[in-house]
Amino acid sequence: MRSNDNIHNSIGGTPSLLTNQQALLSETFHRMSSDLGADVSALYVAVHSDSTSLTALAAGGALPLVFSIPETVPCAGPHVSAVAYRTGATTVMDIALPQQSEEHLPDFMPYPRLVVSVPLLIQNRKLGVLTGIWVPPNKPDEIESVRDAMESLGCDLISRVDDRYDVPKMPPHAPIIFPFFAGHFEGTSLSDRAWGAPSVPGSAAMSQMYQVHRFSAELNRASGVKDLMQAIRDRVETPLGAENCAAVVSSEGRLRVVGFNGSAGLMKMLHNAPVNHHSLLTDLLISGRPIFLSSRKAVGDMFPTAKDIDLESCAVLPLIGSGSFRGVLILGFRRERRIESHEQTLLMMMAAHLAVAMERCQLSEAEHALTSALQRKLLPPTLPDLPEAVLTARYLSASSPAGMGGDWYDVIPLPGNRTGLVIGDVQGHDIDSTVIMGQIRSGLRAYATEGHDPTDVLGRSSALLAELDTELYATCCFVCLDPEEGVLEIALAGHPAPLLRCPQGSVVEVDAPANLPLGVAPGHSYLSSEVAVNPGTLVMLYTDGIATAASDADPTIAARSLLDSARNIDSESIHGVADFIVANFSQHPGLCSDDMALLLALYEGNSFGAMRRVDRMTLQRHDVRDVRTARKFVRDYLVERGLSSLVENLEIMASELVTNALIHADTDVEVSIREYPDHIHFEARDTGVKPPIPAPITTSYEANATAEHGRGLNIVDVLSSAWGTSPHGKGKAVWFDVLKKRSE
Repeated sequence: MRSNDNIHNSIGGTPSLLTNQQALLSETFHRMSSDLGADVSALYVAVHSDSTSLTALAAGGALPLVFSIPETVPCAGPHVSAVAYRTGATTVMDIALPQQSEEHLPDFMPYPRLVVSVPLLIQNRKLGVLTGIWVPPNKPDEIESVRDAMESLGCDLISRVDDRYDVPKMPPHAPIIFPFFAGHFEGTSLSDRAWGAPSVPGSAAMSQMYQVHRFSAELNRASGVKDLMQAIRDRVETPLGAENCAAVVSSEGRLRVVGFNGSAGLMKMLHNAPVNHHSLLTDLLISGRPIFLSSRKAVGDMFPTAKDIDLESCAVLPLIGSGSFRGVLILGFRRERRIESHEQTLLMMMAAHLAVAMERCQLSEAEHALTSALQRKLLPPTLPDLPEAVLTARYLSASSPAGMGGDWYDVIPLPGNRTGLVIGDVQGHDIDSTVIMGQIRSGLRAYATEGHDPTDVLGRSSALLAELDTELYATCCFVCLDPEEGVLEIALAGHPAPLLRCPQGSVVEVDAPANLPLGVAPGHSYLSSEVAVNPGTLVMLYTDGIATAASDADPTIAARSLLDSARNIDSESIHGVADFIVANFSQHPGLCSDDMALLLALYEGNSFGAMRRVDRMTLQRHDVRDVRTARKFVRDYLVERGLSSLVENLEIMASELVTNALIHADTDVEVSIREYPDHIHFEARDTGVKPPIPAPITTSYEANATAEHGRGLNIVDVLSSAWGTSPHGKGKAVWFDVLKKRSE
């Protein structure tokens, strides 16, 4: 509480009721609490004679109820205090249902209550009102006596106020709070676990407010919905004894479960359901009124489909954001229980904090999705199938809120049956670096396609960057693969050199001139070096972001360590190597301040002579008739190679993968089949991002709710020697391997 002098000075020297009569107010509030049983007391005044609202100058009562009073009340509004002030008569209102605020904000007193407001008049001049709140309401035969007692207290207060009192010209920044811990709420609990130490005055109330404080702090630190749900579990569910929880948002007329704890049945009931399917939820989203259901019957009336869910009672809290954000938080209990008014206030306070945090996280995720979509548009839509090499690539955005970056990769078909492997990094982590990256990638690809040498490609790209309206520079690594000769020509522009994992397992760094980054010195003569590679060599190109989450800040050391750690993964499992590197990079997302691009190429040579070892075809989206075409494609490929014994199983598995992709991916589907010395590899590629999961085999219900489904994936799991999914350009590739058993 501020000192009298400070308060006196804050209002320009004008005598104030709060500076001169604090003891009187404390006595009045205490009498309202102890003699009349009021749970909350408040003094509202009109700060100026022409004020259109009343301001709370002081409040007293039990925690946390005292925090739920409105700080300002429109004089023309329906609030009990406003009616008493406007009419000059004592106003009594027995509020059986929560009232919607005029500002369409959540009501922090979402429970039945009795409110009595007494106007305070000095020499026929309206000073304000003295308001008392009782929770739950008094019995009807007691209301008249409460009214008389309140009028008596009001008269006594006015009689003891200095008649020279003048309403302060400036309100305090917040009402002065007089806490009372002896109310009838102290020590009560809505569950079999008590708040704090019931025998110690103030312990229960302060224990509740501790959870609010910690909840708010954890929400401020939350970077996503997962963190929000953890905070809800720790600070809301566990203290209140709830077993189920679902955070639901309203989006385009449907409910979307963004996170849940406990039973998946509650999530299944709500997710993707039309908003108007649950009329009470519709009212809640509009009015901001919470719903507390204390019995199985009440739950069944609101959620008729909840009969199969172990839900005996629940609390449904509004999540009202600053804009169009609307949602609900549902807490479910496996036993019937009544949520008392002080805990209703506690839940509404927490819901208000949660709504702001969830809206912030959703905006952040939307921005990140937008930048990720832009980034994917600037990266290759797919990687080519090379007879002599297997390719895979990964891109991970930065953990920064924007998630932007200038890293890129590319694979470019070159004249003379050669292939260009490119990886680069534009300086910065904003929209400018992303846009410049797209321009440089396009220019470099054009120069390479024209047939220029790697050094000339980098020189021309450097000149292009220098001509753009930017001060950014870029690093780049250009590798030209000549599959017939088994030679790599490497040209660097200030970029880390590629790593090679030799067939015997050793990892070496290519010795190549570093040169200057692109855009630094137009006209710089770039140098290159050549290295011979044997079949079975794995080539790794990477950006320096690979070091941001590593213990060693040197990108080459970090990359070499990761590739060496993957020595137990066969190089032929190139997707497995890439997944291992990405998984290790992603273990510490908070440290990943830079984006990261990775490009792997497994050089195999050509041990199959003139026969193509890889073949592919494209199927039109949603045309399931093409499944028959895919089966014939697989059959012809195998028969040509004398592998007729594999036809039946591979046709079945290919049908399942292609059918899933055509039905769920909403894109054209590219299928490819490749022969290895000991197995056949089949892939179905699309540009969808949902992971395929066999129907009964799910890692989480959240993943299951959005995944592609198909019982046939279980058949693939049984018939294949291995199967999986991996990123591929803008989308994913679902693949399987089958061991070769040549027909006699």
